[in-house]
Amino acid sequence: MPTTARHLRRYLRPTGLECHDYAQWVLPIRGDLQLEVGGYGGRVDLLQGAFVAPRETHDMEAQGDNCCLIIDCHAGVLDDDTLEHLYRQRWLALPKGIRQQLQRIQADGTDNDPLPQLLHYFGRDGSGARLQALCMSIAKSPGSEWSVARMAAEVGVSGSRLHALFAHEFALSPQAWVSAARLRWAKQQLVSGQAPISAIAQRAGYSEQSALSRALRRESGLTPRQWREAGSSFGQDTLPGTA
Repeated sequence: MPTTARHLRRYLRPTGLECHDYAQWVLPIRGDLQLEVGGYGGRVDLLQGAFVAPRETHDMEAQGDNCCLIIDCHAGVLDDDTLEHLYRQRWLALPKGIRQQLQRIQADGTDNDPLPQLLHYFGRDGSGARLQALCMSIAKSPGSEWSVARMAAEVGVSGSRLHALFAHEFALSPQAWVSAARLRWAKQQLVSGQAPISAIAQRAGYSEQSALSRALRRESGLTPRQWREAGSSFGQDTLPGTA
């Protein structure tokens, strides 16, 4: 009989390379993590989760306090079409309904299975298909000029309708989503490479380095340099394993 398993996990140090025969959903509840899947790096946080296909090599590293809901889907839980669709999508723009469900699971330990809602939203013919494609385009190229007019054209709606869709699905404006994607990308680049901070800010779409500094300080209380230094040292003196 096809089975799933759900785990609340904190990551205290890099996991090292992992590979398993089952699919896995990575859904952050608190904090954020650096995730590499199939050779592609990215970050997961309260607005973005990830899907790991069966037999995909992956590893994770946290920076600070964190908690994730991990859902393991063993053979037969997901059909081949759904697996292929999620494999191509990989990064998941989390709507507010799923985010709220995750917070309830953390707050009171509710044994509520989010998988039906995840499949309803992220499946091949899911309700979130229109906005997911746009959000993934933004995630791939956050430094591009993402005007409301351009975003609306990609979805095929008016600017006012786009605002309504984002408010309903994410409880955010389109511009706020772009800002979050830019900061997520910049945080990833700060800890995974040695490019100058000014270059990272420019490629992320910030007008100047100080704009990136202000955004990162608002979220984490750290400057870009401090974030980079914390990322390079995190996990060196921590206990192994997860809780």
